[in-house]
Amino acid sequence: MLKKEITFIYEDAAQISMYKPIADEARERGYVVKMTDDMLAKCEIGFYCHHVNFPECSKFSVILLHDIIQQYSNWPDIWFLEPWNKYDIGILPSNQWVENWNKCSQWFYTKPKKGVFLVGWPKADIVDIIQEVSERDSFYKRLNLDISKKTVLYAPAWENDNKQDDFVRSMMSLDVNILIKQAPWNATKYPEIVKNIQEMNNIHKENDRVRILPPETNIFEAIAVSDILVSEESSTMCEAVMMGIPAVSVSDWLIPDTTPSRYPKCDYDFVTKISKNNLNAQIRDMLANYVDFKHAAEMFSKDNFSNIGNTSKIIMDIVDDAIRGRGIRYKPLEPKSEKCVQLTKLIKFNLLALKRAIDEKYSVKFPLLGSLLKLLRRIKHTINVRGI
Repeated sequence: MLKKEITFIYEDAAQISMYKPIADEARERGYVVKMTDDMLAKCEIGFYCHHVNFPECSKFSVILLHDIIQQYSNWPDIWFLEPWNKYDIGILPSNQWVENWNKCSQWFYTKPKKGVFLVGWPKADIVDIIQEVSERDSFYKRLNLDISKKTVLYAPAWENDNKQDDFVRSMMSLDVNILIKQAPWNATKYPEIVKNIQEMNNIHKENDRVRILPPETNIFEAIAVSDILVSEESSTMCEAVMMGIPAVSVSDWLIPDTTPSRYPKCDYDFVTKISKNNLNAQIRDMLANYVDFKHAAEMFSKDNFSNIGNTSKIIMDIVDDAIRGRGIRYKPLEPKSEKCVQLTKLIKFNLLALKRAIDEKYSVKFPLLGSLLKLLRRIKHTINVRGI
C-alpha cells in the first residue's frame, strides 16, 4: 500500500488556490501534504493540473484541469495535446467536460488507468464558506463602496492593449461601483504583463470611483461581493456563473498568447458577448434587467456544476479507495469502445510527446541541452525575421 504522502505540482498561485481545498481535506485525513513547482518531483501520490506533466515521477497520479475552459480552442479533444493515459485517475469538473470527454473517449490517450470521474470543481468548495462568512457590508465599508449600488468586477485573463482603461472608461457614466481584480502574474515569467498591470493601476489609482484589489485576493471573494463580471476568455467567467453572477465577454479584446495576438475564443453560451464599444450599453441593459440575467446564470450553474462544497471530499474518497487497493465507491465514466488512432495522427501524437519531453523534462535535467535548444531557436527566429 502507498504511503499517505501527497505532492501537489503547481506552476502559479492560481493552481495553488485550486489545490488548497483538496490539500486541507487530505491533511484532515492524515496525509502528509507538500506543494512544489518542480514538475519532475518524485512523489508517492502526485496531483497534476498543468498542460505538460510527467506522472511517471509518481507512484500514483491524479490529473485535474486548472481552468474550466482549458484549451477551449481545441475542444472537444484537448487530450490529443494533453493526454491522460499515463495517469491513474482523471477528475472532470462539469457536465460540459463530460460531454467533451464522451466525444473522444474512444481514443487510448483520453483514458487514465483507473478511470475518469465527474466530481466537480475543487476551487469552488470554498464558495459556500465564502458566501456564509463574507459580509458584503463590511467589504464595502472597508473599500469605501456604496452598498446601495451594483458592483461591476473586471477580471481579465490577460492585461494588454489598455483593456483595463477601456473597462473603466465604459463604466464611468454608469451609477455603479467599479472593482478591478488582476491575476497574480509571476513577474519573472511574465514581466510584460506585470508591467501592463502596473501601468493601468497607475492610471486609475487616483480615480475615486475605482477600487483595485490586491492580485492575491481570492477570486471567489471578489465575485461574491460583485453583481456582474467582465472579462474576455478567462475561467473567472465560469466561476462567476457558477456562483450565479452574470458574466460578460468582450469579444474584441485581444489575447496576446500568440503572435500576432488573437481574438478570444468565447462562443460558450453561459456568457454575454459584446464588443468593447458596446460594453457601456450592455452593462446598462443588464442592470435594467438584472433579475433575468441573474436567473439565467443561476440556472446554468444548477445544470452544470454539482457537489459544490463536497468536491474535495469526493476526490479524497477516490484516492483513499484506490491506494488501499479496494473498489472505488464512485462509478467512473463509461468510455466508448476503443478505436485505433489513424497512423498519421498517431505519428503526430508521438512527435508531440517527444517534443514535450525534450522541452520540459530533458532540458531541465540537462541544462546544457536546454541552453543549446534556446540558442538554436534564437538563431531560427533571427533567420525568420531577417528573411534569410
